Amino acid sequence: MYSWHFTEVPVLQIVPVPDVCNLVCVALGNLEIREIRALLCSSDGASEKQVLLTSGNIQAVLGLTKRRLVSSSGTLCDQRVEIMTFAEDGGSKEKQLLTAPQETLLTFAEVQGVQEALLGTTVMNSIVIWNLKTGQLLKKMQIGDSCQASVCHKAYSEMGLLFVVLSHPCAQESEPSGSPVFQLLAVNPKTTLSVGVMLYRLPHGQAGRFLEGDVKGNFAAAVLTSGTIAIWDLLLGQCTVLLPPISDQNWSFVKWSGADSHLLAGQKDGNIFVYLIS
Repeated sequence: MYSWHFTEVPVLQIVPVPDVCNLVCVALGNLEIREIRALLCSSDGASEKQVLLTSGNIQAVLGLTKRRLVSSSGTLCDQRVEIMTFAEDGGSKEKQLLTAPQETLLTFAEVQGVQEALLGTTVMNSIVIWNLKTGQLLKKMQIGDSCQASVCHKAYSEMGLLFVVLSHPCAQESEPSGSPVFQLLAVNPKTTLSVGVMLYRLPHGQAGRFLEGDVKGNFAAAVLTSGTIAIWDLLLGQCTVLLPPISDQNWSFVKWSGADSHLLAGQKDGNIFVYLIS
């Protein structure tokens, strides 16, 4: 077991990097990400260390397959979208710049079904797509005001269409069907046209508003400010599980575990609760 202590700047996000042993990245900051650090432990378990990867005004970060980490930083005038590739032992190997979209990025997502494709969402309600091999920005598509400030969790490619799972942090209560939390959107990259396929709503009468969500496979999970955790089956289009609050502390995140059906829910005081979803 290893532990790293951050006494000056709190951890905002834990960023796993697939295909790398003995390494995990963390995003540090108060309200916004200011640093990304790599946490490394030796293969023999004898030592551990942390390495500063990047600092500044960081908008988004994601661990990618093939031992890569993508981040967006800077202002619109000096925006920098960068991929860092790690060696198998966790050491940084090389860096690659992607063409900046000139819009502030909110999130990244790999596109399942298309190798070397990366998707991003922006504050201007755009979806952008890059070719990771060349770094080229392939397409920028407007998705409309109904998806304002949406966060992308997953992207799939099927028969030439993109299917994107978004969450809506700013969603308002919608009567009588409940508040929308997630949305499945179909996008045609050739025509840039998009259409909403399905809305995933909270059951009516739930206290608290949407705080954060995560998607794994066919299931989406969200934690509310009240501490309630809701889980949707994306294929059925229904909320199938509601877990009541178990503490009145402030909540900060919900995250599916990488290898099984466990769901992690964290509070701002550092407590983490583990749920087994069967």
